[in-house]
Amino acid sequence: MALSGLFLTAGLVQNIASSGEFDEDNMRVALESVFTLDADSVESIYGSKENLRSGQRRLIDQLSGAGTKPDLQLTQYILNLIKLESKCQSDNDLLDRIRRGIENAEQMRTHYDTLDDEVISILAKIYTDNISNLSPRIVVHGAREYLEQPEHANRIRACLLAGLRSAVLWSQCGGTRWKIVSGRQSYIQQARRDLGLN
Repeated sequence: MALSGLFLTAGLVQNIASSGEFDEDNMRVALESVFTLDADSVESIYGSKENLRSGQRRLIDQLSGAGTKPDLQLTQYILNLIKLESKCQSDNDLLDRIRRGIENAEQMRTHYDTLDDEVISILAKIYTDNISNLSPRIVVHGAREYLEQPEHANRIRACLLAGLRSAVLWSQCGGTRWKIVSGRQSYIQQARRDLGLN
């Protein structure tokens, strides 16, 4: 589920950057996972397995290579998020700043919807202030007309923060970059089962 969350958020970044469009349900799942800092289960972070169907489909397409070449851009986003997660975990001051920022954004949600521009701008600022300059820097590719629009840029940064949340969860569940390769068949099979394809 954590890996599907990574694919879901990376897919949102791609869609916004290339077309300015995004699925609101998927965006809500991604951003609300950021606010679930202390959860009883992995499933509760995303609401349910069903909420990750878009990420599960991307996971299958990407890892199976069935009929299409793997999307290298999508892979790069995911691998860089995993690398950034490792860097963040080694800096307690950074983690504290991110957590405080998320708690401030949570207060905004008492007045605004999760997808409101005000909430998204706060999440984007957390990413910009704390993560965007870390190495490896995530360079988002897309159409300039969308990348240069502040509301789309904020959505992309907020989704990258959500991607980092999924990367943290992936690591907490024992995931590594190597396991994406070595365990890909089991992840594909699980995603297919969750989608009712087996």
